[in-house]
Amino acid sequence: MKGVDLLNEKKLAVTKTEHKIGKTTYIICSSFSDKATDNLDKKIEKLIRKDIEENARNQGVL
Repeated sequence: MKGVDLLNEKKLAVTKTEHKIGKTTYIICSSFSDKATDNLDKKIEKLIRKDIEENARNQGVL
């Protein structure tokens, strides 16, 4: 995989987790940038806000 090769070239620490939902297993690989300015709480909050805004637009509310 190209993405995995790029991660290995940069020598980033990668965390791999597995999540099972029903009969589907999701394998999540994550890494963190040294230049990141947001903590995990801020990032999740931004993702939730973005999702709410997109859903509102799709329903014609915004």
